[in-house]
Formats: sequence, C-alpha cells, structure tokens
Amino acid sequence: MATKDMVIRHDEPNLARLNLVLALNRTELSEWAREISVDAMGTISIRCTAPRHGLVPHGIDNDILLGLVNAAVLQGLPEDDTVRLSTRELLQLSGITPSARAYKNLQETLRRLQYTAYDLTDSWYDGTKHRWRTVSFSLISRLGAEDNTKDVSNAGQWRAETLLAIRLDDSLMSNIRAGHLLPLDTEVLSHLRQPMTRNVFRTLSFQCTGASQDSVLAFHVPLSIWATHLGMHELRSDSVMRALKPAHDELIKVGFLKSVDYTGRGKTRTIRYIFDNIRTVADPETVALLVRYNVSGSRALTLAQSYGAEGVQRAVAVLEALLQGSYKTKIRNRAGLLSDILENPDKYDTILTDVEGTAVSVEVDCKARRVETEESPAPRDEKSARMILLNQLDDTEERRRLRDRAVELYVHHRASTLELMKLLRLSDEEADAFLTELERR
Repeated sequence: MATKDMVIRHDEPNLARLNLVLALNRTELSEWAREISVDAMGTISIRCTAPRHGLVPHGIDNDILLGLVNAAVLQGLPEDDTVRLSTRELLQLSGITPSARAYKNLQETLRRLQYTAYDLTDSWYDGTKHRWRTVSFSLISRLGAEDNTKDVSNAGQWRAETLLAIRLDDSLMSNIRAGHLLPLDTEVLSHLRQPMTRNVFRTLSFQCTGASQDSVLAFHVPLSIWATHLGMHELRSDSVMRALKPAHDELIKVGFLKSVDYTGRGKTRTIRYIFDNIRTVADPETVALLVRYNVSGSRALTLAQSYGAEGVQRAVAVLEALLQGSYKTKIRNRAGLLSDILENPDKYDTILTDVEGTAVSVEVDCKARRVETEESPAPRDEKSARMILLNQLDDTEERRRLRDRAVELYVHHRASTLELMKLLRLSDEEADAFLTELERR
C-alpha cells in the first residue's frame, strides 16, 4: 500500500453523524449514554460501555477509525471485512506521524475500539436497505497482530513492521461496500492539528453536505445538545465555548467555516455555524448505482462527484445498450468500461445518441431490442432482480406484490435495470402505476 495512493479520504456517514468517539483528548469515562436530536433526521439514541477498568474511545481514536474506513476502501472492500496493513501504514492513513509513542497509543486505541460495546436504538442507517436499524456492536470485531521481524526483544511491543489484521463490524463494512460514504476535503483535513478540531470537522462535514442531497450554508443547534453530542458531558456553557474556540479558530483559518455565532443565554444558548466553502458531494444513490456495476467504493465516489447523477445514469444506459447488443460477448470488465464511457463520451457518440431517443433505447421493450440485435437477450433471474431492488419492497404484503410484479417483468426482459431502480424512488401508488404501464407496453 503506497503512501502516494493515500490522498483520498472518505467517512462512513453514520460515524460522522453519530459521533461514537468522544471529541475530548482525555476522559475518565467508562460509559456514556445520549438521546438527543441534533438534526432533522431523527433522535440519536446511543449507549456506550467500555470493558471493565477500561475507558471509552476518545481523541485520536476517531482518527484511527477514519484510517480504517479508508483502508477498507483502498484495499478494494475485502470480502472477509478484514483490512491487512502494517502499523506504520495505518498511522499514515490516519494522519498520525509514526513514532514509538504512536505505536503504543495505536495498540490502546484498537483495543478500545474492539472491546467497547455500542447499543444504538433506531439510529444506525443501513445504506444497503435504506432504513434505520437498532444494532449492538463493537467497531472492531477481531484484531490480530504479527511481528514481521527477527528481533525477539520486547515481544508484544508494536513497531513499524508489525502487521495487523483488523476485522471491522459487518454493519459498517456493509455500508462501505454499498458506497454509503461521505467524501472529506483532504486539503482541509491535512491542515487540522488537533483531534478535537478533526472531530468537529467530520461532524460538521456531515451536517454541511451529508444530511441531504444539497449543500447547506449554515447549521445551528442548541449548545447544550452540541456539547453532549461531542462528549463534553456536564460542562458549563462557558467551559464548552472555551474548549471549542481553538477548533473554531482553526476551521475558520483553513476556510471551512466563515463564522461561528452564539445567541441566547444559559440553556437556551444556540451555536450557529456558517460554512465558507460549499463543495460538491456525491449523491449516495449515484454512488450505489456505480457500485452495482462493480466500480470500487473510492472510484465510485470520485466518478459520482465529477459527473453527477445525470451523467452516471446516461453512462449506465449506454453500458446497458452495449450489454443487450452484439458487444455483450466482448465486454470483460463492466466497471472499466463504465468509467471509460463517463470519461470519454465522444468515443460513444453513436450509442449516446441512440440511448437518448433515436435508434436504440435502453428503456424500450424486449421486442424492440431483438429487432436491433441478432442475438437474443442475456438470461435474467429473480436473484439479480432482488439485488437491484435492494430488498426495499419486502417489508409489507402490498410492497411484496409490487416486488413480485417487478421481478416478473425484469426476468422476461420487459423492464430494464434502470426501470427497477426507478421503483426505489416511488411511493407505493406511483410504483403500482409505473408497473401497470410497463405491463401494458
């Protein structure tokens, strides 16, 4: 894993929003609980319990957790949910300068992340099924370390060559694998010197661009709730403001924030953040679409940010047209071809024109496709259809009927992949009308 490739930074939105690691550099807490409303997405309900005689995750533990998320992306989303790298590589990914002290701190951090238990009630967003879940987990489910050296002195003491095998929680990895990721401004992140500042930056990055598809200009929240959210339990308002001031000054200096204002007094005091530089963020559905065609998580984010939802959907339509035509036997790498269609659209001008309405359309019915190609369409099965639908139509009897109709249409080549995906954005009534239209044509 070369360091020159470690420039992309992604966060998992739950980690950014829920703030499972306290922002404070030091703590004496062995457990904490919070039930608060920070944004319009609903109540956050969490209980965190460290092992006996242990402390809850805090400070640089958040940086290490971010490093692990990025390791998972850079290593191609390992099927066994396990990232494998040296201690030096993990520290570099986490933005921490390797040193003897850093290796010792890393060992303590990973053990906290492994043995601390989190209980979340209707607060974990499942990026694969697009619903809120109640979950109990530890962020790291398994940790292994191996000394890659002949030096047997100081056995058990981690050093630069120590090789780590870290299995992340499956709920977390499932979201990462589905492209449920939040891009972070690498330039800003690299200039932030304190764990508190980086924690506030990650949390505000979600509120700036991750809580909705559109960027916002400002975010405000009661100071008492914000203090609890960041882990400043039972601190007076003036103490919270003093603790946050260095972080605010640094975020203003690097151009992430324009200003920080306070209004009101006592328990009614509110903090208001004005963002200075709103950046383009990838639409999660667009990222998920690319991931379905085996584009890696990091690559999917970059493409979604660069070309937007409309560009990606058009490129997918071109790819689907190729898969239904005489090119289908020649396509070995769908992800690579999809990337090439996005980056070099001029090479596919004829197909683009066809897809947009003249000769061939991905959304015409099966009969029209057979007229354009001498080969019959590739076979489809129910399993593929259900994967496209992400199990979103399985929760009620009525929605299961809609699902079965959609699967039937897909298997018999009367509905395209894009048309199945469109169902995910429709209400039950709209989906019924849409399926009726497909059944009639």
